[in-house]
Amino acid sequence: MGGQVTYFELPGKDIEATRRFWGSLFGWTFYEGNFPGYSMIQGPEPMGGAPHDDPSHHPRVFFAVDDITAAVARVRELGGTAEDPVDIPSGAYAHCKDDQGVEFSLSQQAGIHA
Repeated sequence: MGGQVTYFELPGKDIEATRRFWGSLFGWTFYEGNFPGYSMIQGPEPMGGAPHDDPSHHPRVFFAVDDITAAVARVRELGGTAEDPVDIPSGAYAHCKDDQGVEFSLSQQAGIHA
């Protein structure tokens, strides 16, 4: 099923504060993403992003899968919860929680099919 960490997000209610803190801490730069209200983070590996006006207090980690539909089904079979996959230009993603409530996300790269 994969499982390599491929992306992360640092949500924040105030994008300027997010940019200032993480940029000062690690030297990362932020630039406007492909849609309003989202910044990309330049510098780290793997690549990251920052949703604006997001009240979450925890970073999100995205794990690669070859088949997002099958992976979402497996999360649910194991007692976790998973939102339905969302298609984006770079592929698809689904936000999930394990059976103890730990949040994570799955991602499938565009053009990858099971």
